[in-house]
Amino acid sequence: MDQLKKILATPAARSTAFYYLGNFAVSGGRYLFHILLLRLLLPSEYGEFLAYLSLLYILGIPNATVNSIVVKFVSDFRGKNDRRSVNEFFYYLIEKLTPLSLFLGVTLIILSGPLSVALKARPTAFIILGASLFISLLSTVIKSYLLAFQHLVAQIVIGFIEILFILGLAYVFITLGLSATGAVLAQILAGIIGVIISFWVIKKEVLPAILKTKRSFSLRSFTGYSLIYAVGSISLLSTDVLLARYFLTEHLSGIYSSLAVIGRTIYFGLGPLIGLVLPIASHRHSLSGTARSVFLKLGGVILILGIIATGIFVLFPNLVISFVSGANYLEAAGYLPLFAITMLLFSLNLFLINYLMAIGRPRVNLNLLIATLAQPLLILFFHQSLGQIVWLNLVLEVGLLISLIPRLP
Repeated sequence: MDQLKKILATPAARSTAFYYLGNFAVSGGRYLFHILLLRLLLPSEYGEFLAYLSLLYILGIPNATVNSIVVKFVSDFRGKNDRRSVNEFFYYLIEKLTPLSLFLGVTLIILSGPLSVALKARPTAFIILGASLFISLLSTVIKSYLLAFQHLVAQIVIGFIEILFILGLAYVFITLGLSATGAVLAQILAGIIGVIISFWVIKKEVLPAILKTKRSFSLRSFTGYSLIYAVGSISLLSTDVLLARYFLTEHLSGIYSSLAVIGRTIYFGLGPLIGLVLPIASHRHSLSGTARSVFLKLGGVILILGIIATGIFVLFPNLVISFVSGANYLEAAGYLPLFAITMLLFSLNLFLINYLMAIGRPRVNLNLLIATLAQPLLILFFHQSLGQIVWLNLVLEVGLLISLIPRLP
């Protein structure tokens, strides 16, 4: 007990606890947004919104790659007290990534018509999503700097501000008749506000710009594996929703979407801790050559909290569905225990991959790539019912966990 109190009394433990609890509250606010939509929209309309959101996640794969790169390299620069590289790296990324974000945005706008037919949705929302991609890229770079510099309080405050704007704007837009498109627009506008505030916090790190010489950074090796991580972590959360929207009826796709959002509460609740693994372990490994204590402490907390949350969903599925979604979505209750276990395993898998990346073993992402490629192929053959999609996701996560454990040092 004395040893536990000593650990909890350290500044790192206190800041980590604050960050987690604050992010948990922010995640709760984001969850209120989905509850609001579940209450205001019919299952078919909510399925449409989550299809938009899932597509946005997939298009954001380059941004997720950037997040891992920024956190890893800026954390290393901090460990070496290399402030010049911190500054130059910011503008290097913006210059290299702007053409890609513009290309993806224009492509999405051009394909808005065919996508609206395939996903049974409105083309206007795809046009809005395409226009927002550059803002999304800028947001990723800036907020990754926040995380790398461990501005934990600022992240929490900005998260709360975004939530307030999302809830207010979504309610207004949906009331005005914009339906799922209004929910998408609310998220984008709130994100722009968050970017402005975040840049103000990190401005002393990146202003004034040091551009006297053209600086190049060697990112190729880590970038490739970071891209695989981004593809895998995002695709495993989004591809099933998009394919369910395509293969199942509009009503059943809405039921699956509600199941996905509720079950993924486990991952989103643990996400803040998983997000700390890469910067903290990278920084610790850069300083001392080992990060085992980070693995044990953060891993233990993630496992305990994940088991508690999963246990609630497994024991009280009907109560959870009724409270969060309402009677229209009770069909999902029978599958919630399986989905909850899947999300716990998914969270543990991402924790292990982040830790191995932090200590210089990024090749482990190849295991994630195999699972990512397998998911759509399995759904292509097994989509006759909602239950088949739920079960195959569980089998994938079990297999991925079994493949990762032998890679630990």
